[in-house]
Amino acid sequence: MTCPHLPVKVLLAGFCLVGAMEVEIHGSGTTNPSKFFWKIMETFEAGSKDKLHMTYRAVGSSTGQKEFLGEAPSYTQLNDFGAGDIPMSSSRYADLVDPAKAGRSMVHVPFSLGAIAIFHSVPAGEVGTAGLRLSPCLLAKIFSGAITTWDHADILAENADLQVPAGTTIQVGHRTLGSSSTGGLGGYLTKACPSSWSLGAGSTMTWPTGGGFTPVYGSPGMTEHIASTKYAIGYLDAGHGHSANFQEVFLRNVQGTWLTSSQAIAHSDINGNNGVASAGAAAVAANVFPTTFDSDWSGVNLFDQDTGSMTWPIVLVSYFYLSKDISGMTADQAGLLKAFIDFVVGPEGQGMLPDFSFNGIPSAMNKWSETWATMTKPPTVTPFTYEDATEIWAGQASGKISSKRNSYSMWYLGQVEKSLASMESRLLALETSLDDYGLVPLHGSGTTNPKTWFSKAMKLMEHRARAPLLLTYRAVGSSNGMAEFVGQSSNGFKSYNHFGAGDIPMKSSLFSTLPGGEEMVHIPFGLGAIGIFHSVPDMEVALDACLLADIFMGNVQTWDDAKVLAQNPGLTVPAGQKIIVGHRKYGSSSTGGFSGYLKQKCPEVFTKDAGSTVDWPTTANFMPLEGSPEMKELIKDTPYAIGYLDAGHGHGLNFGEVALTNKDGTSQTSKASIAKGGVAYAGTVGVNKNVFPTDHSADWSSVQLYDMEGTDTWPIVLVSYFYVKKDQTSTPVKTAAALKAFVTMILDDADGLCEEFGFTALSDSMRAKSLGALGTVVFPATMTEFTFESTTTTYDGMAANVVSMKRHAYDDYHRDQLEDKITKLEAALANAPAPAPAAEPAAADAGPLPVVAMVISILAVIASSGALYVAMTKKPEPLRAPEAQGQTYGNREV
Repeated sequence: MTCPHLPVKVLLAGFCLVGAMEVEIHGSGTTNPSKFFWKIMETFEAGSKDKLHMTYRAVGSSTGQKEFLGEAPSYTQLNDFGAGDIPMSSSRYADLVDPAKAGRSMVHVPFSLGAIAIFHSVPAGEVGTAGLRLSPCLLAKIFSGAITTWDHADILAENADLQVPAGTTIQVGHRTLGSSSTGGLGGYLTKACPSSWSLGAGSTMTWPTGGGFTPVYGSPGMTEHIASTKYAIGYLDAGHGHSANFQEVFLRNVQGTWLTSSQAIAHSDINGNNGVASAGAAAVAANVFPTTFDSDWSGVNLFDQDTGSMTWPIVLVSYFYLSKDISGMTADQAGLLKAFIDFVVGPEGQGMLPDFSFNGIPSAMNKWSETWATMTKPPTVTPFTYEDATEIWAGQASGKISSKRNSYSMWYLGQVEKSLASMESRLLALETSLDDYGLVPLHGSGTTNPKTWFSKAMKLMEHRARAPLLLTYRAVGSSNGMAEFVGQSSNGFKSYNHFGAGDIPMKSSLFSTLPGGEEMVHIPFGLGAIGIFHSVPDMEVALDACLLADIFMGNVQTWDDAKVLAQNPGLTVPAGQKIIVGHRKYGSSSTGGFSGYLKQKCPEVFTKDAGSTVDWPTTANFMPLEGSPEMKELIKDTPYAIGYLDAGHGHGLNFGEVALTNKDGTSQTSKASIAKGGVAYAGTVGVNKNVFPTDHSADWSSVQLYDMEGTDTWPIVLVSYFYVKKDQTSTPVKTAAALKAFVTMILDDADGLCEEFGFTALSDSMRAKSLGALGTVVFPATMTEFTFESTTTTYDGMAANVVSMKRHAYDDYHRDQLEDKITKLEAALANAPAPAPAAEPAAADAGPLPVVAMVISILAVIASSGALYVAMTKKPEPLRAPEAQGQTYGNREV
């Protein structure tokens, strides 16, 4: 470094204010601290007037060792320093010091500690609240293939609450190439349970190749394996697993404490060391580290250190690999290398490590000053110093790394970090405020059939709760509700709703796309009958399943077909009268129920596939219809039509109904069956015959209640379900509580809404099944449940978590008053005497006609008053552009 053309006074002052050096250093090795290194290097480059060029190539510990050794290019060192999460391997160390090979010495410089943890994707609801515990020997047997199923007796012995399906395979993920995490796992198992572990302690292993073992590439591959594979297990740097919110296996340390790495990291002992750093301090006290810095350190490990109840058992040390003799470096290179390592192991660098999910080393492990003293250096080493407070003249010297200098990119990143920290703080404050006083949202979507039931129940629950609830249900059809519940690949298969609802079980294709470790439960909440309705004038019609199949296959096309007349000898219709067949155009549960019934009862005639969509015939007498409204319109307005509908819709319009013959030989309509309890009984039979799986989180796609036994049973019964994620522990606690309360309210049906909206209530045995399913859902441990007050409970009824029938909203009261008046007026109309023939058409007292006119007028006034009230109380909607008004968006009924 020279200072040409400088005034003598400046030179005498000892400063070189204008001249600047050019110096570079390059490292390679473990990927784990790469971001940490890059930040420090860019800070150095931005803070120096000298032209510094510092790089670090993140290629893995093993590659870093190979490039430090330089075996391929005749043992020529390819980097200025290496870095790894394991000591230099014994074989490479031997090659390094062998005079016939590399012929040089090296030193290890510890700079950070990291935990290797075991993560899994066993559904939280099956693990239980105590967490998954695996002792060292159990882990050894799992990772060596000696134990292959989660219900193995040895695993259940340590995990009494674990409830997994019988024979569930453990999906083991392991690294394919050399990795320090593999070495950490193998080293721990070698030390903790050598009797059950024979795969070694190296960074590479010969893993089993059975069906339960999956090779993965790098930490990203392991992360993907655990995230996407149900019942998986794998090992990762603890920080990676924590950031992915994976479930962690509890390990047992030497002192017998069951703990996770997150618990160990959060702990602090009397010396200020957490459960990872305490392993390092214990290793120093036990003389685990060699006393000479240039010896073979390959046997050093921090596995199962016996100190402190919260010490983590799998701890790795990250090292710099340095040549002991760096005299071949320039003075500037040696100085920059020293300055870099000074910073890393100094207070500022060690303080940065937690930001990168690493632990600093305890002071007892920090031997860098002693190590530097043993190294052979150039005759002079350029000192690099730091300027924190302004140093006039000296701060402008070469070799000064100044906080007063910066690059725009580093400044901008700093501003972004500050803004992010501020936003996080504000978000935390907002979340705290909302948790205490804000809205409690709960949003569902799915089948249209219960939309009015749900909307009234939600409104009642909002009005009765002291907490500000916001409950919504989007009626878009069973299939759309399923899709929004499961999510899609573009959003990582995250639910768009808090619950889904459908009149059919979750499709197997969607069930199988649930991410690894996620489970759902089916919770039945209501039963419904699918009826076959017709518009043959003034005639009763009975058709068996095979004749219905003939009609809907297009084989029988007229009402006077011989097959129809054979089953309906009194049927009188015009000769050759076409049967107008109505069928749903889009996917619907009613299509699924009707086609499923035909497929089960008469597969030889109904040769099409059953499902929510069917490839119906396209002849002129087949009418594709969108939703229940068009089906109702067809039957109402088109003589000699036939179609299938939710029974309540058909009964409400007094349609003629086809009588079906059930399994016991009874021929009746759905209306007659419902009156005798035949729909509810189908559910009871289903429970008794174990039609519903005992595992509420299993695939229920094949569950159906077609043609169940019973004298009065209706043969086409659909079950309406809630779709609920089994693990709700990550759901905001108040939303989770609202979800449980709403499902409970629907199942209890204290307000009688089920039958009010055309559903059949569950039988006692089915309701018990549903409550059992709700009981398997795992809610947050800190959740305060909502409770229901039906009779006055002084003091307790005013609690924030009480949904009280003693609270009312005026619109609920006013609506009930209007409904009561309308009911009375309808009764008056029904009981009014028929008008007698009038002698004089213009007579003033023409029987009850004035009364009827008055009643109709009153009804009109009440209706208009109700409309006015709704209009006055309805929240204003945001304005839309004129061209958008009147559009519809294709929400389909089921």
